[in-house]
Amino acid sequence: MNDIRNLFGAEFSPEHQAVLQQTKIDERLPGPLLTNIETLINVIGTGIQTTSAYFALPQRVLAELNETMVEPMPHDLKRPQLRSFPTLMGLFMLLRGARLAVGETKPKRIVLIDPAMLEQWQSLNSTERFFNLMACCLYDASWDCVGMRSRGDSGLVNEIRNVYLRLQEKVTVVDDDRFGILYGVENSVALCLLHQFGWLRLECDAKPKPGKAANVRRIERTGFGDAMFVVTCNLGPYENKKTDFLHEKLQPIFPAWAKTLTRSEPAFREGNHTFKVSLGKIWRRMVAPADAVLDELADAILMAFRFDFEHLYQFELRDAAGNSINVVGPHLEDASHFANEMRIGEVPLSIGETMVFHYDFGDDWRFKVTLESLQEGKLSAIKVTAKSGQSPKQYNRDDW
Repeated sequence: MNDIRNLFGAEFSPEHQAVLQQTKIDERLPGPLLTNIETLINVIGTGIQTTSAYFALPQRVLAELNETMVEPMPHDLKRPQLRSFPTLMGLFMLLRGARLAVGETKPKRIVLIDPAMLEQWQSLNSTERFFNLMACCLYDASWDCVGMRSRGDSGLVNEIRNVYLRLQEKVTVVDDDRFGILYGVENSVALCLLHQFGWLRLECDAKPKPGKAANVRRIERTGFGDAMFVVTCNLGPYENKKTDFLHEKLQPIFPAWAKTLTRSEPAFREGNHTFKVSLGKIWRRMVAPADAVLDELADAILMAFRFDFEHLYQFELRDAAGNSINVVGPHLEDASHFANEMRIGEVPLSIGETMVFHYDFGDDWRFKVTLESLQEGKLSAIKVTAKSGQSPKQYNRDDW
């Protein structure tokens, strides 16, 4: 099946199954994924300090980390960014999506490997690790965790499908056309991850241009990749398949895949939550019981700043994997989280972390809401304990 058109809409055939059954899964096969992931896990370990709002890998470690990868990317970059190394970016997105890499703010802002998830990971065999990461790549990884806006649901299945379908022949030679296959960081990350998983084999320039990273020059599709494309990416535009589907489909072919990673939900936080709510230099400090819902917190914020409660709103924050979450007011529809249903003790917010209370989508008031501390006890209602600055006029922002 050299022509990609033969894969589009193809049924999973005995030939595809035979290719998969002949594929060996270990640290270096069908791609270098597991070796590189283990390297990243060991380097991140108990914590790397970062200033990133997304707990991304800091700039100072990127060049050195690149050199630890199997097939490091040649480059002549003086101040590389994470997007300069699409393999690193993609692998880090997998660690975040699998909840292996998490962020903490106290006593310092660090990204680290979660001990409980690491224990699970270490109990998996190579096949289980490989396919858990593949499921994460397809269905859970998110651009949010590296500071880019995700397009729809989590997972890179759409990016992978779009890139793969551009590879018209078995071997594609890449030129310098900036609007070609490698246009945009999303395409570069998708291609590099497919190389890690063994769907593709990439060859780069041996020597990069001055001040640049090396360019990919040759892309070869593998039989394993073609078979996996048919299994995972040959979907209609509105179909949605998850890890359970992949496990059900592939476990008979790879019987060693018995266990999947279980992502634990954050525990409910008991106690009184102290928030500092700010608009620029103007702020109010308030204490809220864990059982209060976010709709009550919204009401308390508006009362503390003497705003009318007449407009739509949402709270904007990130979960443990770095994914964006919007908790919307009860008058909005078609959302995953509603403020009159989520209790403050359920909000995935660590002490020292901030969410945004976005009020009045026309005037766009954005209150910064920081969880400062947690104390024992149980208040009956939210109360304001301190304030600084005069409340701005709600309908005249020139005065603020």
